Amino acid sequence: MSDRHSVTSRDEHTPDLVGPVPRAPLILPLTKEILLTRRLHILPLLVFAVLFSSVALCDESQEVQQLKEKLQVLEERLSQMEKENDIRKELQTTEEEKKGSTEDVLSAAGRAYTLMREGALGLEYSFRYTGYTYDAIVEASRVEHNAMHSITNAVLVEYPHKDNLTLSMNVPFVYKKNSSSSASAKDVTDLGDVSFSAQWQPVKAGGGTTSKILSGSLIVPTGRSPYKIDSATEISTGSGGYAVSAGLSLSKPIDPLVAFGSLLYQHGFDITGLNYKTGTQGEAGVYLSEVQPGDTYSLSMGIGYSLSYKVSLNLSYQYSYSMKTHYDWVGIDDTRSEATMSSTFSVGTGWNLSPRRSVNVKLNFGLTNNDPDFSVLVRVPFEFDL
Repeated sequence: MSDRHSVTSRDEHTPDLVGPVPRAPLILPLTKEILLTRRLHILPLLVFAVLFSSVALCDESQEVQQLKEKLQVLEERLSQMEKENDIRKELQTTEEEKKGSTEDVLSAAGRAYTLMREGALGLEYSFRYTGYTYDAIVEASRVEHNAMHSITNAVLVEYPHKDNLTLSMNVPFVYKKNSSSSASAKDVTDLGDVSFSAQWQPVKAGGGTTSKILSGSLIVPTGRSPYKIDSATEISTGSGGYAVSAGLSLSKPIDPLVAFGSLLYQHGFDITGLNYKTGTQGEAGVYLSEVQPGDTYSLSMGIGYSLSYKVSLNLSYQYSYSMKTHYDWVGIDDTRSEATMSSTFSVGTGWNLSPRRSVNVKLNFGLTNNDPDFSVLVRVPFEFDL
């Protein structure tokens, strides 16, 4: 009974593998139809998915292309910015270049604003022409025309004892010619007054600070004295006496300009032991025995501008006031001259021919009756390593 029961149980739950199954032929067609129906329903979905994927891939490729184009534009802009930055760096002046440009401008403005570098020897040649003309009424019906011309060739030697101390000596050679419509012309060629100078900078300037240079000079009367010649036929080339001067020079870079100015005081020592006679007064026993020159105070100020690495321009104004000069005479009362003042306006330019060669030119125009009509100064400095 156990075996039968087990067989019966297997027949109820397990299909008979030996005999045919009666319901199998009905289920198979239904399954194919269902599968076919499902495939027909799924096919549009698959087509839509493929199309959507294609569109998505197309959109994605367009976005990638746009990103690539944007990256390329950014790279081009970055490269352009780098090139512009490099150009700015090349055009931007360094501190050394600014310092060199400032020194070139000040050197063209005048020697009082610069010092020689230690370990070098300076040699400068200068040429100055001065012209002065005036008319004098001699009689009611006659006017006398007078003209004075002066040419000075000078050699200056500079030696830097230290970076902040420069010693110099200036030796001038003077040619003068005076002409008048009522008298014969007079001319002379001789040595002028030699001067010895020192420039000292107590504090080294830098970083746009104001540069201060103290100076002092001694003038030696090596030229022809005006008190030891015959004024009717001769011309002097010197002052006739010793003199000392002290000055302060200031300069400050103010981009893009350089401002400069100076103060100067000069004292002339008494000229004694003279026996200067003039005209009929000499015949009468009258002569000049002593001269007490008046002190002179000078002021100058100006601005300079570097037009390029090789050319600079400067404008300046000079004013000086000389006190009265006292004359001691033998045979007559002493006399005094009136105080005088002079005022000039200058236009200068500097040309750098090489790192150690330059030419500086300055035109001076007199603004008062005591000043020359105009003067021209040309300076050519040289520098040699020791």
